[in-house]
Amino acid sequence: MAGTAGLAAEPGLTAAGPQASMAAMRQAAPSSASEQRWYQRIADVQRPWIWLIYLPLFGVTWLVERPSLRDLIASGAGLILFLALYVCASRQRGVRIILPAVLMLLLSFAMIPFGGNWTVLAVYACSTAAEVRPARKAVPIVAMLVLASVAAAIALRTPWYFVAMLAVFETMVVYAKMAGMALGEKHGALLKAQEEVRLLAQEAERERIARDLHDLLGRTLTLIALKSDLAGRLLHADADAAAREISEVAETARGALAEVRATVSGMAHAGLAREIEASRAALATADIACEVEGEGLPVPAANGAVLAMALREAITNVIRHAEASRCRIQLVNDAGEIRLNVTDDGQGGSFQEGAGLQGMRARLAAAGGRLRIGAGAGGTEISAAVPAAAS
Repeated sequence: MAGTAGLAAEPGLTAAGPQASMAAMRQAAPSSASEQRWYQRIADVQRPWIWLIYLPLFGVTWLVERPSLRDLIASGAGLILFLALYVCASRQRGVRIILPAVLMLLLSFAMIPFGGNWTVLAVYACSTAAEVRPARKAVPIVAMLVLASVAAAIALRTPWYFVAMLAVFETMVVYAKMAGMALGEKHGALLKAQEEVRLLAQEAERERIARDLHDLLGRTLTLIALKSDLAGRLLHADADAAAREISEVAETARGALAEVRATVSGMAHAGLAREIEASRAALATADIACEVEGEGLPVPAANGAVLAMALREAITNVIRHAEASRCRIQLVNDAGEIRLNVTDDGQGGSFQEGAGLQGMRARLAAAGGRLRIGAGAGGTEISAAVPAAAS
């Protein structure tokens, strides 16, 4: 059973799909941990507390004109109320932010008689309104707040250049806030997409391992069972023959262990020629005559690996279920595709596709091929086709 034991010696290519997906995901992700942290810091800017650094500018006018006790008490109460509105706005979403933003602007107007820099609170009101989502609803709300604050400044007979500076500054702050939020939303969407890609790649890898373990071990374990039964029958009649069968069981088991390791590492699958030899040996063990046609047909390595796995599953089904006495393996190059036909003379009939045939169909589809199962000459014919040229 050297052919069976050596199946893991030659690397195959069918694991490339999920591994390529994982590689693409890593390329799409930020390239380093420092870059990840940089993106996270950008997202953290959207936290509301960082913007309170601007609030002390409310008292900048008191550096020029000393406030009275009444002004300090009223301004302190107003700032406490402002912070309450600010916290409330930070916990709201969507259009529910509008109310605290409008109240902030009204509060800024109410603070005018007490000598503080009321425009600071007006800027906060406009910036808070910029958080309304969707963004198209934020634009008219922000525009009205900016116009209201500018109108208040004009009503106070503020110099025109200060009014212009207020309008420009509020517009800049609003634009920066909306652009920052858009960047944070895109970053969040990117992270979500990367997580989805990672989960899909993991799922694809799990499915690949499940298919490969089914295909790789199905026939091997069948051979172990057949040879163990044969060794048991020969034990008393021919001890030497029984010992040889037991030795081959051990060799087959070691081959299965190597195949499992290769499958998990993504390097499983023998070449087609070696798989044909292993199929001959497996059929002979099951007392099924084997005929091979087109054995020397050149097949690209990648597509040959796919056909090798299809052949292994087909032969496993013949041994397990067909109750056949003969099996024919045929390779043909027809109309730009290489077709593998496995025909037996077993019981045939209708059947349901199990995990093995479903895995075969998925593997062939990924390689641009197809699978057909139908009645053969007195039994069943499985036909697997792949493109003649490697993709």
